[in-house]
Amino acid sequence: MSSELLIYTAIGAGSVAVIATIILFARLAWRRQVRRYIVTLVGGREAVKTAFRTVGKVSERLSVANDSELIAFALDPSAEERRTLGDIAERMAISAEDLQTVALPKRLRPAANTLADAASLLGAQVVRASSGEGVEVLDALGEFDLVAVVSLLEAADAMIGALRERYGAVDDAVYGGGLYI
Repeated sequence: MSSELLIYTAIGAGSVAVIATIILFARLAWRRQVRRYIVTLVGGREAVKTAFRTVGKVSERLSVANDSELIAFALDPSAEERRTLGDIAERMAISAEDLQTVALPKRLRPAANTLADAASLLGAQVVRASSGEGVEVLDALGEFDLVAVVSLLEAADAMIGALRERYGAVDDAVYGGGLYI
């Protein structure tokens, strides 16, 4: 009778060990997958920040432009600055849609939504300055609310920073167009 008990105990202990190993590997695999999702969020954040910086440079360049350069910007849809703003508007629309539709774990969704809001807001402001004509282009340029975009980007940065720390994805660098963590 005791040999049967010993066999059942060994089988039970082996089963518990196998189940614990499966759970451990499943948790490790989940954390690795979440890190990959965080890379997606960091890439989205960098895209929005790059677009924001470009809009800032275009605004800065236009703020010191003379009257003839401003008239050319306002009247010529093929002006370099208008094309740049148009490209940014398109990219921000795509980024916002991607961030809203990407399948993410529940914990990462608020950060993705905040980034999508920043991309949408930036794109909506820029599209008005790139697609209008005449005075409305200059009015749209003067009505840029980049402070609201900065606020959303800072909120997203804070959320992503906390997620990166929680899941051990704290070392990231953007190098040559690629993202390495």
